Amino acid sequence: MTDDQNASPGCARTFATIGIVGAGNMARALATGWAMPILCTDSGSGRAGELASDTGGVAVATNAELAARADVIVLCHKPGQLAAVAEELDGTRAVVVSVLSGVTSAQLNAVYRRSRAVRVTVNLPVRVRAGIVSLPTGQHVDSEVESAVAELFGRVGTVVRIPEHQVGALIPLVGVGPALVAMFAQAQADAAIRAGLPADLAMSLATETLRGTAALLVDFEHDAPALRRAVASPGGPTERAMAAAEAQGLRNAVLAAAQAALPAR
Repeated sequence: MTDDQNASPGCARTFATIGIVGAGNMARALATGWAMPILCTDSGSGRAGELASDTGGVAVATNAELAARADVIVLCHKPGQLAAVAEELDGTRAVVVSVLSGVTSAQLNAVYRRSRAVRVTVNLPVRVRAGIVSLPTGQHVDSEVESAVAELFGRVGTVVRIPEHQVGALIPLVGVGPALVAMFAQAQADAAIRAGLPADLAMSLATETLRGTAALLVDFEHDAPALRRAVASPGGPTERAMAAAEAQGLRNAVLAAAQAALPAR
């Protein structure tokens, strides 16, 4: 690595120019959450142009051009393209940040030998600046780069620092969680529809119930049993509903879903 590469890229604490490789759902979520012009590329799908148009960014022709213009490059391409993209980008002065599912920091650094590369994990709520971002500890980059990455992703969510071997445990909670919660909300709405509510109102109220419950959990200092006790009057409908949910295996279904989402060992 050259002295120039060891130096901070421009104003490293804020990363003035963001480049994104890939233009799929996560790239769109991040670009929307950052709400600032970004540079982006794709592998020929044409989606980079759409992403740039929708977010006020610029689609550039090649990854080489992206590397020349960006201060930080966020990898949102398919994990299987890791080595091929690295051939185009390795040696860039920009900081390389991978959000690629299942790609460890060791795998990342094996192909980005001449660049500063950092692994993070993110989930889709970064789109609304309510994501969970893990920045694994022990990565071989200097503290200024780590701080810059934490600041950038802190704009779109909560940044947590955990050992890398614990990252896999986040998948069923943080990664899969939004889909499971959406499934639960739909089931609640379906129950209300069967009871006579219009479908659009039922789904709207299910969503608002989730929003309010999340706020209550924060107010209850994340004590879920205490919140359940506060809602459930003895012998009332909530107590009956909880008993029915337990009898139907709701808790076990969630645990099974989490187990299925864990990486294979």
